[in-house]
Amino acid sequence: MHYKRDEAFRYSFDEPIPAAFSIYLKNSDRPGTGTGDSKLLDISPGGTRMETSFDIPVNRDEVALKLRFRLYQQPIETDGVIVWKEAVGARWIYGIDFDENESVAETIVNDLKLRRQAER
Repeated sequence: MHYKRDEAFRYSFDEPIPAAFSIYLKNSDRPGTGTGDSKLLDISPGGTRMETSFDIPVNRDEVALKLRFRLYQQPIETDGVIVWKEAVGARWIYGIDFDENESVAETIVNDLKLRRQAER
């Protein structure tokens, strides 16, 4: 079973959301990797489930991601760590736990509300 979250909601997308990510080492002066393409399968204010063709190492203490995406209006950029991964064919699905950031969480909630209203 995958990592269980105690969050109020998780929004699943009918069509995955395009996202870009870069990998960096925590507590390092070295720059991160170039940008990789991914798709967000679902999201909550505290994390997301992401699909990509890249096999990324899972080490919460050392490896982190910077994610960039747009849910509706505003571009969102946030950092996070991989808490689980699963191979699905030639692709990988990752559970990402966002770093705590109230403004990012608020932007996610607000953009999801606007997105939902526009879908009606």
